[in-house]
Amino acid sequence: MREIEFNRNWWLKWYWPHIDKIYRTEAHYGTRQSGKTHQIARKLIYHSFQDKKFNVVHARKQYNQIEGSTFKLLKDIVINYFPDDFIILKDHFQIINKHTGNWFRGLGMDKPEYAKSIEGANIAWLNEANQFTEDDYDYLDTTIRGDQNCDISMILDWNPEKRSHWLYDEHLKISKSENCALIKSTFWDNYLIDREGLHNKLLKIKSRGKDGEMRYKVWALGEWGTEDPDKMFAREYNSEIHFGKKFNDLYDSRLDLYFAWDFNVQNTCLAIQCPNDSTINVLKEYHILGYDLPMLCDLLQNDFKGHFYIINGDASGKNQSALTRGNETAYDIIRQCMNLSWEQFMVPAANPSHLNSRLLTNLIFKFMNVNISEECIELNNDLQSVEIDERGKLDTYKTKHPDRTHWLDPLRYHFNAHHNDKIELVQLNIGN
Repeated sequence: MREIEFNRNWWLKWYWPHIDKIYRTEAHYGTRQSGKTHQIARKLIYHSFQDKKFNVVHARKQYNQIEGSTFKLLKDIVINYFPDDFIILKDHFQIINKHTGNWFRGLGMDKPEYAKSIEGANIAWLNEANQFTEDDYDYLDTTIRGDQNCDISMILDWNPEKRSHWLYDEHLKISKSENCALIKSTFWDNYLIDREGLHNKLLKIKSRGKDGEMRYKVWALGEWGTEDPDKMFAREYNSEIHFGKKFNDLYDSRLDLYFAWDFNVQNTCLAIQCPNDSTINVLKEYHILGYDLPMLCDLLQNDFKGHFYIINGDASGKNQSALTRGNETAYDIIRQCMNLSWEQFMVPAANPSHLNSRLLTNLIFKFMNVNISEECIELNNDLQSVEIDERGKLDTYKTKHPDRTHWLDPLRYHFNAHHNDKIELVQLNIGN
């Protein structure tokens, strides 16, 4: 095998931790001009020199897109840095490493007759993955082959669009999977471009009302957008303002602690403190596979010792359910496991309607000081993604996205149980 000099400066600094590692899935998302496709292409070229199978299919949704995108990028790197080490062939947009025989081949998903390009590949790169369908992704993921001497890897890059896109749910799964990397980058990470100049252009777009703000969120911050901001359940939520606080900056060992619950097959709990009448600090989220209520109660008490606990949340927890043991309700179990008195329970007789809950949630985010710890990743995802239907309800969204709303629900239950008076106070203040 030809020895090549390893120069870490060949990549942007944000990519350094990922150069040597071949993940089962490596997913890149963020803004344009972050340099993510160049980092991927250079990594693939670099690894093609290894003395084991490293055959790459570089795929685009349309076959006619390959020549001017992935093939051009790979070809330019080879010509500029390794002119004597590769063979470049226009047929199937191939590039072959002379020393190892490892190859790159183009594949357009609209040309099934060229599907043989994938035979023998153990690496698949989906460039502009947002243009692919979920079926395209599944086809490539189940077709690439490896053995004990080589890795199998799916590499994707895309600029996020709407949360209704299949990649939104997929990127959440990737973030929780072993041997997978979800890597976000923005143009601010690319010090080779005029970042200030680009940002000034994006700020002009941001000033154009709600549509401009949404484009800024996607194009400047690399975050996911929505079809219609008015459909967002938490339309007043702003992750830049409300999310990402350090746990230690929010937590106060002297204050009472609220545990807000939602009961499902897999129960969810949020740990919350309220330092004063205008501040809500969401400290931690709990939604752990395999944990029943007693196990979750033990974990909560271990994480937050020495507090006076106040329980609120899902009103259905007052009912006997097949999800609990015997004739006990969920709140019976919590009371016994945590050795509480019923005076510590602030659970309304019924859950709020989606309409009233949405009104209260948005008033709180607009007029109160709400801080959400960086540890509450799924709550942040819910607040940025959950949408109402044309009736103002969550039922349609819950049906389409059964893995979501688990973290939003206990938050809105907490708002209803402990801050419901805020509607009247805010309306009174507005009137004055």
